[in-house]
Amino acid sequence: MISLKDLTPVTIDDIKDIRSHYRRYPPEHSDYLPGTMLSWAHYMSYSKAWVKGSLVIMTEHDGVRLLRPPVGPPDPDLLDSVISLSRELRLDLDLSMVGKGTLPWVREARPELTFAPHRDYFEYVYLSSALSDLPGKRYLNVRNYLNKFRRENEHSVERMDAGNMGEVKEFLIRWCIKKGCKEEAFLLHEREANHFALQHMEELGMEGLLVRVRGRVEAFSIFEEMTEDMAVIHYEKADQDLTGLYQAINNAAASHLRGRFTFINRESDMGMEGLRNVKERYGPDHMLEVHDARF
Repeated sequence: MISLKDLTPVTIDDIKDIRSHYRRYPPEHSDYLPGTMLSWAHYMSYSKAWVKGSLVIMTEHDGVRLLRPPVGPPDPDLLDSVISLSRELRLDLDLSMVGKGTLPWVREARPELTFAPHRDYFEYVYLSSALSDLPGKRYLNVRNYLNKFRRENEHSVERMDAGNMGEVKEFLIRWCIKKGCKEEAFLLHEREANHFALQHMEELGMEGLLVRVRGRVEAFSIFEEMTEDMAVIHYEKADQDLTGLYQAINNAAASHLRGRFTFINRESDMGMEGLRNVKERYGPDHMLEVHDARF
């Protein structure tokens, strides 16, 4: 029913069809979004096939391929075909990135499979109102940093557009120099993903905000709609030497988004302890869980 030759690279031309499909079958993880698949294509290639009204996605990184369960109406026959292809290709997993909503019907269709949570890629979802209002003791330190930044810095918040895009790109270069991107491979890949997003924001359906400090761009946030009630923050950068600036851009994005979205997905921690601690301190409302499946 599905073979390797059916899978073709995800391109910008696929965005309209994928987004239309997701209106009926919402994605359960931000890694299924066109904005993610295209901006990170230099690091991890994404291929797709349309089969029986479902979307099948395969990823490849450093020669390792992984297939995901079909996105669409529950279809045990199509699921069998995807798993058969995984085994034919001798992949490490029968399925990867099985979302919480997909898990029950996949488990029922293939009870012999073993499912293991992939904690490093659980995504942190927050109430947009909480990140905007920062209520209670949980957010006391965040409020303190934010208030310190506001007191000590002349600043303004703007939407990103063609008129300020050049300044945002120039800031990204400065940010990378400070962070030592050339010495750390993943940061270099992240810079390239950021740059692609900045170059193609309109086509990708992304939006952004920036913070100026004393007239110069010193932070930005890039986000897109994931579902009707959830936005996802893809990229957030700030000059770490300006105390409270990360809290300021985080709060500015939340305040901007809260009128349109109940939830804000701030993606996973990728198993990085420091990042996990920060995301947990912000008090997620819930997590988007993903599982790997193998026989």
